[in-house]
Amino acid sequence: MRAPRTLTNRAGVTLIELMIALVLFVMVFGLAVPFFRFQARSVSESSGRQDALQNARFAQSTIDRDLRIAGAGVVAQQPLVVEASKYAVSFNADLVSADSMDPSAIYYDPSVDPAAFTSMTTADKVTLPLSAVSYPDSNYTANSLPSGAETVSFWVSVDSTSGRADQYILFRRVNTQTPRVVAKGILIPSGQPFFTYYRSLAGGTLDSIPAAKLPVFHSAPIHGSTADTAGSALTDSIRVVRISAWGLYHDPNKGDVVRKVRSSTRLINAGMVQSLMCGDVPLPASAATATPDSAAAPTQIEIGWTASIDQDIAEQDVERYMVFRRRTSETDWGEPIGSVAASQPAYTFEDTDIQSGTWVWAIVAQDCSPSNSAVVITPPVIIP
Repeated sequence: MRAPRTLTNRAGVTLIELMIALVLFVMVFGLAVPFFRFQARSVSESSGRQDALQNARFAQSTIDRDLRIAGAGVVAQQPLVVEASKYAVSFNADLVSADSMDPSAIYYDPSVDPAAFTSMTTADKVTLPLSAVSYPDSNYTANSLPSGAETVSFWVSVDSTSGRADQYILFRRVNTQTPRVVAKGILIPSGQPFFTYYRSLAGGTLDSIPAAKLPVFHSAPIHGSTADTAGSALTDSIRVVRISAWGLYHDPNKGDVVRKVRSSTRLINAGMVQSLMCGDVPLPASAATATPDSAAAPTQIEIGWTASIDQDIAEQDVERYMVFRRRTSETDWGEPIGSVAASQPAYTFEDTDIQSGTWVWAIVAQDCSPSNSAVVITPPVIIP
């Protein structure tokens, strides 16, 4: 018969050992928690700084995407840059179209609002951002059809909800559409421009347009007309737009974090002649007249003529009229004394630089080739 087993005492954990284990655990945990908190805070700060940088980059890239194709699809009389200021820029471009056969449109969107993919008319003018200037002053057409280039505006406005005078919101608007917010948290230090503009000088060099000359607007209704001078012509000389964007992040531990992004956008269509299909040599203008204004001192001559048939009816490809002047004793017309964009059924041109003698003037219609029409000469005028 097997003897019964006897129970023996087993060694356990003493109270002292338990207390030592607890103390060690608390020490290790106490050392680990600050480490993990530091790591979490570092990740949060890094993410916040990256958010600030990405916000500034997104604002810059959105403007750059549209601005780099400014001038695409504009007609000859339509300006490229409409407004240039330190905090706003407006330009014309055929960015989007609901017509899949539109050859000049950059993007195709069959659901786009019909009021947002053609040029505005004088019946639906819009006030340009941060100004009191209304635009447009003319209806821009090609072959009797509205230009496909819409007016796009970007501008920054102070964020009244931020509690800061230097924090802005970036807006974008197409034609008369409701402006939409592109980015918030854009910081612009006092006195710093958001947009800087560079114009082309002789020889192709670039020079910044002084801030004191801004804002400038394309005030001439017709691009390239005799009125397209001074500030209006200054918009035509812009070749590069620099964007300086500061992204803002509110760090709960270190305060505000600011990251700056600066980029330059070249207006690749600026100064380029639009490629158009032209037909035969344009038909000449008609009914050329030269009328002295005897009340003016010195004498002024008003040159008048009627539009070429090819302007609005036949080939519809006349872009401008050039005005020449010579004495009746001479045979060479020399260089034109003026150029008027084709846009009306009848025209007048004031010649204020005239000396004594017998003079005649000539009108030449020019199409998009460019090809010149036959010369239409006014009756002679004697200047005493």
